[in-house]
Amino acid sequence: MPVERQREYETIYIIRPDAADEDLSTVSERVEKIIDAEGGHLLKKDDWGRRKLAYEIKDKTEGRSFEQGLYQYYRYLVPPGTVAEVERNLRLLDPVLKFLTVKLDDNLIADERLASSKKEEIEVVVPE
Repeated sequence: MPVERQREYETIYIIRPDAADEDLSTVSERVEKIIDAEGGHLLKKDDWGRRKLAYEIKDKTEGRSFEQGLYQYYRYLVPPGTVAEVERNLRLLDPVLKFLTVKLDDNLIADERLASSKKEEIEVVVPE
């Protein structure tokens, strides 16, 4: 059986400042559910916090996400085509102002990348 190739992506999305906490968790759960359903692996999730926007987006200049933030960051491995579904859902969710997805590397075998991400975490925790 051939090994399925997955690609590594980063997605950052910005939440409206007036979004309720339940809306914020809905967006996060939706993204994670899509990654899981497609057989992907979430490598990192980070709340970048509340930040002033560089320019006005839909009449908003500041925002918040979860307890203290506006920007949410995801790094994940997924099969080709999954990003289109993630972006389609982000486009449909009202609390999301903007999003950006970047492909980091091409033609990675999931097991190799997952093993290297664990090695990277160990290197960060235990400095040489």
